[in-house]
Amino acid sequence: MIKSAHLRSIHAALLAGALALAVVPDVRGQTSPGNGDSSNGDIGSSAVSATVAVPTDYLTSSIVKNINGARAECGSYDPAYRIDCLRQRLADIAQRIPAGPAYSEARQIISRASSKLGRIQAGIVDRKAPQQRSRANPRLRQTKIYAAAKREKLGKAMAQARQVIEEAETQLLRAVQNSDKRAGHYQQIAAALDSTKVLLRS
Repeated sequence: MIKSAHLRSIHAALLAGALALAVVPDVRGQTSPGNGDSSNGDIGSSAVSATVAVPTDYLTSSIVKNINGARAECGSYDPAYRIDCLRQRLADIAQRIPAGPAYSEARQIISRASSKLGRIQAGIVDRKAPQQRSRANPRLRQTKIYAAAKREKLGKAMAQARQVIEEAETQLLRAVQNSDKRAGHYQQIAAALDSTKVLLRS
């Protein structure tokens, strides 16, 4: 009996180890097969807990896809809702970027951009206008409610929001001036972020 129990214990330990190796953390707050296509996977609400020391093509691609998903979603709404949409989705994206030296600066830069957009949004909210419920984002599925901006203030606010995105793009490119390993990865993230400026035209 003792020997049998000991063998069962060893078998359970080996199985747990195999399962741990079978999945890798996804940028979107879930686990997915290391070689699989996670583009249609569900999105968790918690931040990724894994610490990543070196950028990988898989994780960088996932961050870029998340930004592209936010651009596609926010672009489907009336311009009055786009600043708040981009603000909230960039916050989601920053939360899902892994901790650790590989992406820590990207995470901070995107998070700061979201906060700056929030300050812009706070000064232009149209409390009389109906709110917009989020829809059709296969990358960032967490339901959001977006507030409208006042029409008479939208043009100036859009210009300020574009400046926030431009600053974040510049910061991403500067963050890797002394790191060849991260340069290409951050350039891809910066380019994806730059593409969101098309949303910010009234």
